[in-house]
Amino acid sequence: MNSPAFKKLTYTIVAVIALSFVILFLYQLYNNKYLINRTIRTKYIENKNILNALKALEQEVLMSVAVSLGEDKQLKDILSKKDRETAFSVLSEKWKILKTDFNLSEIHIVLPDGNSFVNFIDYGGKEIKENKKYYLIDFRKDIDSSIKSGKPVSTLFICRYFVGFRAVYPVVKNGKLIAVISVGKRIENVIPVIKGELHKNSYALLKKDKLRECLKTDIFKEVENRSTPLDGYILIGITEVEDREFLFSSLDKGFAIYSKGDKEILLSMYPLKDFTGVNVGFIVLEDDVSYLLSGFKRGMYNFLFAYGVLFVGVLGSVIFFIRSLERRLSQIEELTERLSGRDFGVLKEVKDDKEYVDDIQRLKNNIIKMGKELHNYIIEMNKKVLKLSEEAFTDPMLNVLNRRAFLEIGNSEAEKVRVRGIPLSVMVLDLDNFKYINDTYGHDVGDIVLKDFVKTVKGMISTRELFFRIGGEEFVLILPGADIKKAVEIAEKIRKAVEQREIDINGRKIKYTVSIGIAQIKDKDTDIYSVLHRADKMLYVAKRSGKNRIVY
Repeated sequence: MNSPAFKKLTYTIVAVIALSFVILFLYQLYNNKYLINRTIRTKYIENKNILNALKALEQEVLMSVAVSLGEDKQLKDILSKKDRETAFSVLSEKWKILKTDFNLSEIHIVLPDGNSFVNFIDYGGKEIKENKKYYLIDFRKDIDSSIKSGKPVSTLFICRYFVGFRAVYPVVKNGKLIAVISVGKRIENVIPVIKGELHKNSYALLKKDKLRECLKTDIFKEVENRSTPLDGYILIGITEVEDREFLFSSLDKGFAIYSKGDKEILLSMYPLKDFTGVNVGFIVLEDDVSYLLSGFKRGMYNFLFAYGVLFVGVLGSVIFFIRSLERRLSQIEELTERLSGRDFGVLKEVKDDKEYVDDIQRLKNNIIKMGKELHNYIIEMNKKVLKLSEEAFTDPMLNVLNRRAFLEIGNSEAEKVRVRGIPLSVMVLDLDNFKYINDTYGHDVGDIVLKDFVKTVKGMISTRELFFRIGGEEFVLILPGADIKKAVEIAEKIRKAVEQREIDINGRKIKYTVSIGIAQIKDKDTDIYSVLHRADKMLYVAKRSGKNRIVY
């Protein structure tokens, strides 16, 4: 039929179909680009979360080593006497073991006046052992901060010998700071751990000016000689990026795609900041994402072919494909977020599909595998951490939590009740006339009284309450969920029970009492120490008012 009207209708249908094709093609192109960007960003976030978990774990291990050294009784006695030669000899043996077990690069003991006491360093060039005195606070601000605050410091720091992660722990004896211990690991030792755990190429780019400013001249030259110098940076590791200008221009973007022949590489770049918050470089992870991008390209070709067969079917398929892909990517993002939060229970909720494996499923399978390996690694590290820190938090004679445990746990409990909106009370308990018992009957009898007191208190509190010994005969009870009224009821039961105790020592009956001060946490309290301070004031009033009483 050669009718003008038919031709017009035909042309109109063709034009509508062609226009529909163009519109849908552009729409699909836009969504394809959106999904590629989302997939890449998901990968970037996944890398960031797992990298942060690994860095946090490394810093926890370093702090645990520092705590185990700082709470070592033999070493404390040596440090209190300032016996440099003995400290050097004892620490030499520990250095050999800890350096091998934890791949350490530094153990450094510094006195409160800022002078070095003993120092063991392996900076990659050679090993240095020092037992001489020299002032170092001018170039170790992390140590200066720990000395001034009396608190542990965990950070990335550049000293005169190397760039690395450090844990600085204050050593206290009889309430007095006697030294600080710095334990460190070179970034050259951390990069292989990251590379091994993430199963992808990893390296560090460190700012040359910052290294030249902080490192000793000869050390800086050694770092330059054994590393790859770039414009303004020093490369620790190996990179597949040949276009250096592309690499440097991408650093501040967070992530970028680098094309190398048929290979597409995702560069994930994370800034490294030192103790003062200054950016000293970047950690860069390289992922081969060729399979992801080729997968998206194949999806586009399939769409074009299917549309030529059936427009409506293609449109329906595209919508289903997008929704399905977004759902699966959301699952992957949720998986990585939960793994980053150490919620390893998610590994039991998901399974890697061995029968149906596409690009996205392969990505998910790899994340599950990585999560399991990370979980096993954390379990092993936690065993070592637990072994190192167990003694540091328990009073050896009374088997109760000590002052160190109170400092670690107290603020955590205060934060929990603040978030939950429930009360918390702190009770300070001090045995009356304990010095008289020690002077009259001897310290052995005093120890028996302390053990009897602890046994009595433990028998009257639940596992929810936390019991600490923070001094000779001074104890603290943290009562989560208890307001001042409930705390007074518990205190009165304890006071009466102690008052009724009678200890038989070789036929002599010894009785003792306890004074108690109580305070409840308030909205204005910024930490647990504020509550403890008020409770301690109430204890003082109880002592001045005749003892064997409760003041709140």
